[in-house]
Amino acid sequence: MAEGVRRIFPFSLIAGPFGLVYGATAAESGIDDVPAILASMAIVAGASQIALVELIDEGASWIVAVATALVINLRFSLYSASLSPDFRRFSPGWRYGLGYLLTDQTAVLSIVEYEQRSDPEYQRWFTLGAGLWFVLPWWGGTAAGVLLGGDIPDNWQIGFAVPLMFTALLVPTVVGRPKVAAAIAGAAVAVGTTWLPDGVNIMAGAAAGITVGTILSERADPEEAAA
Repeated sequence: MAEGVRRIFPFSLIAGPFGLVYGATAAESGIDDVPAILASMAIVAGASQIALVELIDEGASWIVAVATALVINLRFSLYSASLSPDFRRFSPGWRYGLGYLLTDQTAVLSIVEYEQRSDPEYQRWFTLGAGLWFVLPWWGGTAAGVLLGGDIPDNWQIGFAVPLMFTALLVPTVVGRPKVAAAIAGAAVAVGTTWLPDGVNIMAGAAAGITVGTILSERADPEEAAA
């Protein structure tokens, strides 16, 4: 558990400001405080939560809002596919509990760690430590953002937290030509298709990245593909 906390710690420092962004957005949209805070505890996915709030604020129907959030969160199916071989060895209680705590940050760190350590007990406690240490500041930041709302000074520039977090998550994992090419292809498609409905460009970018990475990995030398 301690190793999971140690590895997630740099990301947890940004989780609070990220939660603050969502909380402030929810407060300014007029959503009641309790539902706004409970959403962070039920959904645990910042990008989709912010999209939900913005769509609700724009008067979108609940069907459109929920569908958009689901599309944005489809990326978790990719994490599930990577983690499922190891999660199958866990008891149902561990599987469901850790699944609830699974964020982008915890999932990526767990995938990388599981490749190095195959002991199920170690894996369970690693993910638990990482998951808890990330969601706690996220919930705290959410509550602070909801309660402060419009009182947050503009010069705080808390919006930096979102791109900074995902950049910090991406860079250490992109090693080897197939992964670099996959990252470039995915980013290019995601940026080039921003005209698509909310969240669809992200999934298009993910699909492009996976396709390019898979093709190049199959063509690369075994050592290079595993790098």
